[in-house]
Amino acid sequence: MPSIRIGLCATIPFLFFLPAGAQQSAAATLITEQHYRRAEALVRSALERQPQDVEALVALSTIQWAYEDLDAAENTAGKAVAAADASAAAHAQLVNILGAKLANKKTGTMEKMNLSRRFRKEAERTLQLDPKNVYAHEALARYFWYAPSLAGGDKTKAMQLVSQVIQFDATRGYALKAELDATQNSAKVVEDWREAVAAQPGSYLAHTGLGGCLFHSDGEGWKAAEEEGRKALAIDPSRVAAYRLLATIYAETQQWQKLDATIQQARSSVSDDPGAEFAAAQVIVDRNLQGQLARAEEYLRDYLRVPAEGLEPSAAIAHWQLGLVLEKEGRRSTALQEVQTAANLDPSLDGARHDAKRLQ
Repeated sequence: MPSIRIGLCATIPFLFFLPAGAQQSAAATLITEQHYRRAEALVRSALERQPQDVEALVALSTIQWAYEDLDAAENTAGKAVAAADASAAAHAQLVNILGAKLANKKTGTMEKMNLSRRFRKEAERTLQLDPKNVYAHEALARYFWYAPSLAGGDKTKAMQLVSQVIQFDATRGYALKAELDATQNSAKVVEDWREAVAAQPGSYLAHTGLGGCLFHSDGEGWKAAEEEGRKALAIDPSRVAAYRLLATIYAETQQWQKLDATIQQARSSVSDDPGAEFAAAQVIVDRNLQGQLARAEEYLRDYLRVPAEGLEPSAAIAHWQLGLVLEKEGRRSTALQEVQTAANLDPSLDGARHDAKRLQ
């Protein structure tokens, strides 16, 4: 799935471009803060009033991308371009969706060739309309970095574009540099995120990104990672990423009292996104912490009480993980029901289908 998970290759979700000094709409702010379901209600209401509202169409495309529906996201971005061909924001959104499709492992070789041509054309059009469009620069940097040389790949050109993104938005630029550096030299990644924090010390994303990297850097990195998570919470306690980071740290280091306090705070502040609970449960399952299985079950059941937020694990994945917890608890028949539910909800989950057969 398109991911903004905290970690060595953390990336930022693309958003529609707002010129310098522009006031974000309520929906745009919610998308920036990764409250996609809240934003969708506003966006769809706007489109009911005005079906060709370009800002709303681009926002809806972003939301559809966050829920992994790339075909719908491309179709909606195409509507935005058709409604306003002179809009750099509309073309930039289509560039990002085409780039996401190019990066998708399910996309076939022939389809990638066609997508590549369309991607380059849309990127050129975006920059023609707005030479400083950060999203087009980001997308092109990824294209030049990951594409083979025969398809126009050029890592030197990619890093030149990264430098430009850093000038436009330091956090986004250094996050992009961290992503690309991670493919060749992971030692540079922490420094990239440190640069992001130094450039924009008030950036929530910079602190959560650095925290994720520090946590994975060495055995004692969790202490510095915890500090970064706390700084992010001080900046904005209404977003889930810092809670998710702290929950992961406390579960990994088995600091259960701190985990309890973090989950309670997350439930109060971000009640519609229990992503921190899923993260903690995932650690318990992965580490096979037998004494904490009841905790993992509670967290996963709470996660399933609301529809999954964009960019968070799907309900199918949560049912699958809950099934694994129940199996470890010796509740085989109930485990089978959960795993089968997961496989039915998402037949592409090969692991869930395998576990369903195994538990029968």
